[in-house]
This record gives sequence, C-alpha cells and structure tokens, in this order.
Amino acid sequence: MKIRGFLVVLILAAVVVYFLWVAKAGKDKVVEEVKVFSDTRQQLTEANMSSLSREIQSYIAMQGMAPKSLKEFRALRTMPVSALDAWGKTIRYERLSDEDFRLISAGADGEFDTSDDIVKDY
Repeated sequence: MKIRGFLVVLILAAVVVYFLWVAKAGKDKVVEEVKVFSDTRQQLTEANMSSLSREIQSYIAMQGMAPKSLKEFRALRTMPVSALDAWGKTIRYERLSDEDFRLISAGADGEFDTSDDIVKDY
C-alpha cells in the first residue's frame, strides 16, 4: 500500500513539473520540441531501414536473389533487426527484381501512399 501511495505522489509530481515546464517554456518551445521528436523518429526509421536493407542484401548475396517477401526472408533467416518503423508500424517490403527491392515506412500518419511516407530503393 505504501508503494502505491508513493507511486501516485510521484506521478502527480511529474505531472505538475510537466505543466510548470510547459507554462515556463511557452508554446513555441513545445512546438520546437515536438518537431525535434518527429525528426528523431524519421532518422531512427531511416537507420532501421538501412539496417534491414543490409540484412536483405546479405541474403541476396547468399541466395542469388531477393526474397519474395519479408515473411520468406524471416523463415530462412533469423532477422536481428526490426521490421518496424519508429511509429510502431511494419515496414513494407517490395521486391523490384532479383537484386533490387524497396522499403517503405508509412511515416507519421501511419498510412501508406501518402506524402509523408519514407521510401528507400536498394
């Protein structure tokens, strides 16, 4: 019971500190922080896509052709990198040819085929 009470007080203190920070920092600072956070998510997604592409390129070098799908790729190989973007959505894989493929993140809006998609051809 004492631990629950302590946790409640700790959470309330965190909320108060947050609101004091927002009041002091002002709207512009909050908007700037949100933009930095969004940019960081994009950079993290691009780094993850790059790692995933290296694993697929290694697969191509050993198998002689690109996998038909990420499901096929995972079945034949333990994939140490995530197939998720920084927003928690699955990265789409498209096989373009025996040696070429495309990775697509749905971006911040979580929907494919919109202007904020992150598309990388390899």
